[in-house]
Amino acid sequence: HPLDGNVYVTSGLHQAYHHHLRVVTTEFDFGDSLFKWVGDKVRRVYRILCNTQLSTYRTSIVPEAKFEYDLSPIAMSYLEVSRNWYDYSTGLLAIIGGCFTVIGMLESSVAFFSKRNRYYLS
Repeated sequence: HPLDGNVYVTSGLHQAYHHHLRVVTTEFDFGDSLFKWVGDKVRRVYRILCNTQLSTYRTSIVPEAKFEYDLSPIAMSYLEVSRNWYDYSTGLLAIIGGCFTVIGMLESSVAFFSKRNRYYLS
């Protein structure tokens, strides 16, 4: 828990801490991976995001520590998908071919403009 081990002490009178805790559901789906928990394919955890602020009260109001929980309607989901070796090799060859093409286009542009400049200079 994010508040474990933290001490919130006020320095003056009529002050109190307000803690806003957002709870986000997170699911990990590892499929047939080596990383399994107790034979489950899906592991659901709840992440807590904490925001704390010090509030000052009027002298007529008794200060109180507040804990507000916000259950997030949006959930995070992580899915492990394995790729085959030929997917990596195809991607690598595509990058190499793209670089070769761009360098060839730049080289032909430089050659064209250098011939053009020589024609105008002479």
